[in-house]
Amino acid sequence: MPRRVGKLPRIPAILGVLALLAMPTIAPAAAGEPGSTPFLQVRIDSVAPDLITTTSEPTITVTGTVTNVGDRPVHDVVARLEHAAAVNSSAGLRTNLDGNNDQFQPVGEFTTVADEMQRGQAVGFTFRYPIRSRTEPSLGIDNPGVYPLLVNINGTPDYGDAARLDDARFLLPVLGVPADAADAAPETLTDVVPPDTTKPVAVTMLWPLADKPRLAPGVPGGTTPVRLMNDDLAVSLAPGGRLDTLLSAVDFATSPAVDPGGETTRALCLAVDPDLLVTVNAMTVGYVVSDAPDGLGAASHPGTGQAAAAAWLDKLRALAKRMCVAPTPYAQADLGALQRVGDAGLNSAAVASAGDIIDQILGITSVRGATILGDGPLTPPAVDLLGSQGSTVAIAAADCSAQDSSTGEPMIADLAPRRLSPQVVMAPFDPAVGAALAAVGTDPDLPTYLDSSLDVPLNHDSTVARRQDAIGSILWRALQPGAEPRDQILLPPLKWSPQPSDAQSMLTALATTIHSGLAVPRPLDVVITQSTAEAGAASPGANLPADNRGRFDDDVVSTIAGQVGRLWGLTAALTTDQRTGLTGPQYTAPLREDMLRALSQTEPADERNDLARQRLAVVGTTIGDLFGAVTIVNPGGSYTLATEHSPLPLAVRNDLAVPIRVRLQVDAPPGMTVTDLGVQEVPPGYLPLRVPIEVHFTQRVAVDVTLRTPDGLQLGEPVRLSVHSNAYGKVLFAITLIGGTVLALLVGRRLYHRFRGQPDPADLDRPRRASAEGRE
Repeated sequence: MPRRVGKLPRIPAILGVLALLAMPTIAPAAAGEPGSTPFLQVRIDSVAPDLITTTSEPTITVTGTVTNVGDRPVHDVVARLEHAAAVNSSAGLRTNLDGNNDQFQPVGEFTTVADEMQRGQAVGFTFRYPIRSRTEPSLGIDNPGVYPLLVNINGTPDYGDAARLDDARFLLPVLGVPADAADAAPETLTDVVPPDTTKPVAVTMLWPLADKPRLAPGVPGGTTPVRLMNDDLAVSLAPGGRLDTLLSAVDFATSPAVDPGGETTRALCLAVDPDLLVTVNAMTVGYVVSDAPDGLGAASHPGTGQAAAAAWLDKLRALAKRMCVAPTPYAQADLGALQRVGDAGLNSAAVASAGDIIDQILGITSVRGATILGDGPLTPPAVDLLGSQGSTVAIAAADCSAQDSSTGEPMIADLAPRRLSPQVVMAPFDPAVGAALAAVGTDPDLPTYLDSSLDVPLNHDSTVARRQDAIGSILWRALQPGAEPRDQILLPPLKWSPQPSDAQSMLTALATTIHSGLAVPRPLDVVITQSTAEAGAASPGANLPADNRGRFDDDVVSTIAGQVGRLWGLTAALTTDQRTGLTGPQYTAPLREDMLRALSQTEPADERNDLARQRLAVVGTTIGDLFGAVTIVNPGGSYTLATEHSPLPLAVRNDLAVPIRVRLQVDAPPGMTVTDLGVQEVPPGYLPLRVPIEVHFTQRVAVDVTLRTPDGLQLGEPVRLSVHSNAYGKVLFAITLIGGTVLALLVGRRLYHRFRGQPDPADLDRPRRASAEGRE
C-alpha cells in the first residue's frame, strides 16, 4: 500500500505532459502574410464614400467584421488599415488584391478589436481617416487614381504565437481629391485636385440580359405548353429578381429624368440572349415545370411566372425602343466547340439568326455587325466560324497576364482593334476589368478567358469589397492619361448577378466618368465602324488562346455532330401541316437549339461537360423517337394474293405533328416484281397504300418492307410480311394453252369425221347400238 500511494502524484504529471504534446500548435506567420491555418476572417461591410470626387467628404470610413472561424479562442485581436500607391497597370487591378502585400504601408496604428474572441464570435470595427492630411494619419492621396487598401488583422490563437491571421483588400477609386479644410497648410493642401480630362476615354458598356438554359431538352416544336427544367426564371423575372434588377437599373439610369442629355444612354447597349427571349416569350402564354430535380423528366406541374414574364417582356420592349440592343450568340454557345462540330446550320443558328429572333420578339431593329463574347476567349476555331458567317466585329477579352513577358513589367491590356481574318475584326476589352465585373454580386464567377496569373479568390472578399474592385476597374483607364488607346469596352459576363446596389453603383460610375469629362460615350455602331476602319491588315491567330478552362470534351462534340446530322436528314423529309401551319424546320428547331444550349458557356466551367452529356442524352432519345414515330403497320398475319397482279395492301402510321415524305423499300424474293410508288407524303395519322406487284409463283414467301426518307434514312423498324400467292404464272398459262389446243384438235377431228359420214375412230371400241337392238 505505501508504495502505491507514493506513485499516485506522478500520474497526473505524466498525463499533463501527454496532453501538451497532443495539443495542436501554430507557427507564427511570415511577416506580412496571414497564417496558413484559418482562425479569423475579416469582411468589409461598407466603404463611404465608395467613389471619391472633389466634392466628396474629405474623410473615408471603412467598417467591417472580424469572425473567429477557427477551432479555438483568439486573444489580442487587433486591426490596422493600410494603403498602397495608385495602380499603374490593368494587371495591377488584380495582383494588388491577392498574394504579396509588400506594397502596402500602414495608415495608422493597430487598434484593438477584441481582447478575446471565442469560436464563432463576430466583432465589428470602424476606421475613419482623412483622404490627406499633414497633421494626422491619412491615406496620403494627393492625385486622382485607383488606390488599393487593406485591412490587416492580427491575433494570438490559443497554443500559438501572435501572427497575422487575415486581411481584406479592395480598390478605392479617386476621381478627384477633395479639399481638407482642417489642414494647417491651406496654401498647399486645401485646394482640390481635379482629374485630367484632356484625353477622355471613349466608353461603351454592354449591359447583359441573359440566363443559363432553362427550357427542358428533347421537346419538339409545336408542343404547348412548353416545359422548363425548373422555375428559377420566374423568381429572376419577378420584382427584385436578378433579371428584373438588371432591367430596372438600366431603365432608371437611361430615363430622361436621370439622363436628360442622353450621354449615358448612348454609351450603353443591351446585350440580349435570344434563348432568354424565346423562353420568356413562351412563358407568357403559360408553361409547365419538370418535377424531376435535374429537370429532365417528363412529369411536370404548372409554372408560376407567367405574369412576371409578361410584365418583364413588356418593360423590355418599351426600353428597347429608346436604346441600343444587340444580340449575343444563341444561349452563349461556345463558338470554338461549334466549329469543331462542323455543322453550317448550327453555326448559322448560333450567330447569323440571333438578331432575327431579337427583332421578331421585341419589335425593333437590333444592331448588327458585332459578336459579343463575354464568357469565354476568342479562339482560332471561333474566328473560323465567324468568318464563315460574314463580316463581324468580335468583342472579346484581350490577352493580358500579370507581367509583360518581354519586359517583366506589369502588363497593360492592349485594347487596339485588330483584324484576325478578312471577315473578322477583334475589338478587345480588358480582361482584368471584365473579371472584376464578373465578381460582383451574390454569384461571383471567374471568367474562363482570364489568365491564371490574374486569378483572385472569389469567396474570401465581401460583396462590398468586390463592388469596390469593379468600380475602381471601370474607372482605371479614364484616370490613366498615358494608357492607350483611349477607347474602352465594358463587358460583364452575360449571366451577370449584381445586387440592386451593385447595378446602381456600376451605372453611377459610368455616368460619373462621362459627366466629369473623363469619358465620352461611344455607341456600339460607332465601335463597329471604327474598329473595322482601324484594324489594319489581317494577323491570323495572333496571340489567341488555343485552349481554355471549360473546354468541351471531344465526345460531347462528336455526339452533337452525329445527332444534328440525323436531325437535318429527318427535317428535310418533313413538310408543313396545313391545319396548324407548323413547318418541319419549326418542329425540329428546339432540338437543334438544345444542342446549342448543351454548349452554353453560362454553365460553370467544371460542370459544363457533364451537363452537356445529360442534355444530349435526352435529345438523342427524342430524335430516336421521332424516327420511330413513322412506321409500317404490321398486320400480324399473312396476305393471300388472289391473282398474280393483286396489289400488296399496306398502311403507314405517322405519329409526328407534321406530314413527312417517305419512300417504301420492298425487298421481294425472286419471282415477284414490285412497282416503286415513289415518294409519298404521309399526313399525321394513317395512310393506306396499295403496292402494285406481279407474282410468278405459287407459294408462301416472306417480304421485307422498310420505310425510308427520300434521302435514305430508315424510319421505324422493318416489317416482314408473310405473302401467299395462288397465281401459277407462266406455267399455268402454258398448261392452259396446251390443254385448250388439245381440246380444240379433238373437237375438230370429231366434227371432221361427222361431216364426212365416217365414224370417229375414238368410237370404234364402243358396241354398236343397232346390232344390239336386232338381237333383241
